[in-house]
Amino acid sequence: MARKQYPDDFKTLFGASTMPVSQVVATSLMTGVLMLYLTDYAGLFTGVAGQAAAVATFMLVVGRIWDAVNDPLMGFLMDRSPRTRWGRFKPFAMVAIPVSSLLLIALFNLPKGMPDWTKVVLMYVLYFAFDAVFTLMPFNPLVQSISTKARVRSRLLAGGRVVTLLFAMAGSAFMPLAMALGTVEDPNIGLAVVVFMLPVTLLSMAGLAMVREGAANADEDKVRVKDVLAMFRTNKPLWISQLAGIFLGFVWNMLFAGMAYYGKYAFGVENFGTVMALSGVLMIAGTMLGVFAVQLLLRKTTPGHAQIIVSVISAVPLLVMFVLNLGGPIRSMPLFFGLSFITMLGIGMGYLPGFLMAMECMDYNKYKLGKSLEGSLNSVVVLALKMQGALAAAVTGGILVAVDYDAEKYKDATAIPAELFSGLGLAMFGIPALCAIVGAALLYFYPLRHRAARDEMYAALHVEEPTDSDPVLVNAGEAVAEIYGLPVADEEKK
Repeated sequence: MARKQYPDDFKTLFGASTMPVSQVVATSLMTGVLMLYLTDYAGLFTGVAGQAAAVATFMLVVGRIWDAVNDPLMGFLMDRSPRTRWGRFKPFAMVAIPVSSLLLIALFNLPKGMPDWTKVVLMYVLYFAFDAVFTLMPFNPLVQSISTKARVRSRLLAGGRVVTLLFAMAGSAFMPLAMALGTVEDPNIGLAVVVFMLPVTLLSMAGLAMVREGAANADEDKVRVKDVLAMFRTNKPLWISQLAGIFLGFVWNMLFAGMAYYGKYAFGVENFGTVMALSGVLMIAGTMLGVFAVQLLLRKTTPGHAQIIVSVISAVPLLVMFVLNLGGPIRSMPLFFGLSFITMLGIGMGYLPGFLMAMECMDYNKYKLGKSLEGSLNSVVVLALKMQGALAAAVTGGILVAVDYDAEKYKDATAIPAELFSGLGLAMFGIPALCAIVGAALLYFYPLRHRAARDEMYAALHVEEPTDSDPVLVNAGEAVAEIYGLPVADEEKK
């Protein structure tokens, strides 16, 4: 078979699939481990019930105010930047990947001997710096610039999702690794973060180096402030998809943010490492299976319609867990992890439709305004992602504050307060189920969920759309096969 050319070549596929790995791992650590680290293991306000959770929660809430100012400015900066020989977006990611990793490592290695309030100041500085740099990793605009063809975009997205999920699966071993590097009572989270972040940072940098930024929108005029304002005023698909995405993103983040605390006390502190490893494997396996399963759905309907269906799939098991938890914590591991697996299957099925809708919104900008505004739109997407993760952790922190959480006292407790489990049940099951339903309802008004509207837009842009003879499923399967060296069918066999 003839060697494929850019952008269908293996180098581009592998690079696009691996360049966001460090961002994905960092997001998981910030959502699922940061609050646990600050309340239980950073030596922050030891013996003062609820104080560590309070300062961490306040930091996460104030951070969203910072994001509302910082992210749009960063997006506009990227859109206004000149194209270099490496492209417009790639230079930002080249700097942001290593700097964000170093800031994250520092945040999880606060000196234990430092006075509490000095430590809080350092924690805030590192967190806000990380938050600003995190916005400057425009991976979606990079993929969007490579080609205007949905076939190519879906192939790159599907391959990337599988790769990042494999690394996320490795993240299920984070707490067991931290315990191995320290002890069960005092896991070495700081060193575990270093062990995790260094290799994924190098891999992301290598992947980014393999990607040649495309010129799909290179002929567009320079972006001005009035263009950004026009985007917010006219891009109805953007507003509806992002508002729905905020609700839908809480499904995963709320479940994940409270998982460590629920697993630690529902199944016993002595089983904490095992529970976290098991939950990670089952949840990531469900997500990965969902990536493949949704492609069957995408062959029959649009990304907007598909997202509505998978949102309902996520909501059902969460409602079941919420009702069960009303009678006390769910102590049956098979039941708890079985229902969590089904939830993660629905969440995994929502990944491709969500990102394809984000790219539809970029295309809609070009359709209505003549400019894609990839950086500005990407900043909106990143703002939503950071809001979801931080507020999910903040809600968990608020519950801990309300019950005067003290890790030292709870460590040897024989009876954990019922309020802890009722609060976590609401945060992990009830609110996410409601968010999934609200998100699905909002997407009913997404203009591009109708095939006719999408066809009209892409016909005006002269962009090729996938057909039943060239389905997303084939491209995603081909992408995964190429990455892992599996046999790939010849073109005539497709």
